[in-house]
Amino acid sequence: MYYGDKVKTIAVIGWKNSGKTTLVSNLVKFFKENKIKVGVVKHAHHSFDIDHPNTDSYKIRKSGAYKTTLVSDKRLAFIEEKAEPHINFERLIEINKDCDLLIFEGFKRFDDLIKLEVSLQKNDKDYLYKSINNVKYIVTDDNIDHPIQTFNHNQIEKIASKIYYENS
Repeated sequence: MYYGDKVKTIAVIGWKNSGKTTLVSNLVKFFKENKIKVGVVKHAHHSFDIDHPNTDSYKIRKSGAYKTTLVSDKRLAFIEEKAEPHINFERLIEINKDCDLLIFEGFKRFDDLIKLEVSLQKNDKDYLYKSINNVKYIVTDDNIDHPIQTFNHNQIEKIASKIYYENS
């Protein structure tokens, strides 16, 4: 459950509207209640902005700044312009090195990450673990006997225990 020797990691994968974000949110809440610091890295399939037109940070970034950092009493965010499309996991882990656990939402094609698949019967999609490498767990509402460890969506404590405590 590690990427390198720095931070425990897990990728939560699944088809669109399978409950990935709900599961990640529930896990984060559980871990926070247990004093475990969790970072989340969300994979975006498109360009995105966290600053918006007519804000100072947007104007500065659009003028060509390589990094733009926004900071207040309660939050810190930075935007770094990427020169190439490669995702550097070591860099992501370094940025989040003060976390006890780093949850990657998405990233199904990154073989080095251990994965937990989220699935809902109503989506009528094939299981990703059949074609994606390193899927060790599935969270689903079906009654199928899967070849990997299976949880249902409301077993947050058991899922958390498996991905954090048992795979250290």
